[in-house]
Amino acid sequence: MRLLRSPIPLVAAALTSIAACEPDPITETETLPYEGEAYPDRVAPVAYPPGPVGFVTDSLSDTVSVIDLSSGALIDRRPVGRNPVDLDGPHHIAIDQDLTYGYVALSYPLTTATGPHALHGSAVVPGYIQKLRLSDLSVVGQVRVEASPGDIALSADGKRIVVTHFDLVRATKNPTDLAKARATIAVASPDEIEPIGSPSPHLLSTCVAPHGMAMTQPTGSPLYVTCYGEDKIAVVDLDTDAIEYVDVGPGVVGFGSPTYGPYAALLLEGETTLVVSSTVSKDVRFIDTTTLTVDTARTVTTLGAPYFPAVSTDGTKLVIPTQQPDALVVVDLTGVEETETRTFLDDECVLPHAVQRLDSGYAVVCEGDKKSPGRVVIVGDDLETVSTTEVGVYPDSIVRATGVMP
Repeated sequence: MRLLRSPIPLVAAALTSIAACEPDPITETETLPYEGEAYPDRVAPVAYPPGPVGFVTDSLSDTVSVIDLSSGALIDRRPVGRNPVDLDGPHHIAIDQDLTYGYVALSYPLTTATGPHALHGSAVVPGYIQKLRLSDLSVVGQVRVEASPGDIALSADGKRIVVTHFDLVRATKNPTDLAKARATIAVASPDEIEPIGSPSPHLLSTCVAPHGMAMTQPTGSPLYVTCYGEDKIAVVDLDTDAIEYVDVGPGVVGFGSPTYGPYAALLLEGETTLVVSSTVSKDVRFIDTTTLTVDTARTVTTLGAPYFPAVSTDGTKLVIPTQQPDALVVVDLTGVEETETRTFLDDECVLPHAVQRLDSGYAVVCEGDKKSPGRVVIVGDDLETVSTTEVGVYPDSIVRATGVMP
C-alpha cells in the first residue's frame, strides 16, 4: 500500500522561496558638494632669490634646473615632461615677460642615435610644448607639435610661441624630395595652451632641419630661422606665412649635406644685423636684415664649432661658445680690438653650448659627456671663472629671468 505525504511542508517551502526572492529595499544616496577647505597643493613653491635667476633645461635628466645667477648656487631642480618612465628630453625653454609661465619643448630623442646633433634630431614620435607655472614649475598646459623640437621662442607681446622641428629623420628619408624633406615650424597661442584640449598649433613647412630662431620683437615677425640642412636662413612673415630664403654663403646647392650648417641665430640689439653660427663650416656670419645679404667682411672663423652666442651688456662684444676645442671666443663688434679666446680645460667645461649675458660676466652652459651631470660656469667680464654649478645630464640652454619672481 502506497503512503500519501502531506502537502503542507511543500507549500511552506514554496512560500519561503517566494519570500526570499523579494527585492531588497531601495536605498537612495545623495552626494552633497564638499564644503571644507580645498585639498592642499603639495607642490612646494620654488624658493627664488631676490636677484636674477637662470632656467636650464637638462635634456637627459627630464628636469629644469634653477640657478641663482648672483651667486651661482643651485636653487632647485624640478622634473618636467609627460612620461614618468621614458625620456621626454626637455630641449630649450622660453619665459614670459610677466614671469608667470615658462614653456619647455619636449623632444623625445632617440638615445641610440649617433652624430653631433643626432640625439636632438632623431625622434620618431611627436614632441610637445609644455606650459609650466613658474612659481613651482608645475605643469599647467600642453600642446602637441611635430617630431624633434629644436628651438622655442616667445614673442614679447605674449601672443605667439614658436617651435622649430630639427627633424633629421624626415630629411634622411627624403634625400631627393625637397618638399618632403622640409620640416615645419609650429606657431601657437600661449593663452590657448591648456591641460587638455589645446587647439593644434599652426604648422608651416619651412626648410630642411630648421633649428635656431631669432624673433623681431615685440610681435615675433619677421622670424629668422636657421635651415641647417639647406645652408639658408628662412625669413618668415608670421602674419602671411610668406617665406624668403637667404644663402648663408656662396656655393649653396641642393640640400641634406650642408656645407655651412647654420645652427643658431641672434639679432643684435639696435642693429639690423642677424648673427648666424654655422657648426659645419665653423664660422659666425653677419646678415643685414634690411638687404638680406651676408656681410662677408665681418665673418669670424672659429677653430671649434660655434653654438649659441651672447652680446655683452654694452653691446660691443660677441661671446661665442665653441666645441672641440671647448672655448669662448670674444669678438669686438666695433672692429677695434682683436678677437680674444678663453680655452676651457676638461675639468672646467666640456662642450660649451650656450652663453647667457649677465649684469657682469656670462653664464656658460656646458653639456658634459651626456652621461653624467653637466655644468653651468659663470665667468666674469675678464672670462675668468667665478663659479661652477652642477646641473642635470646634458644641459642645452639657459634663459635669464630678472624681476620679482612669483
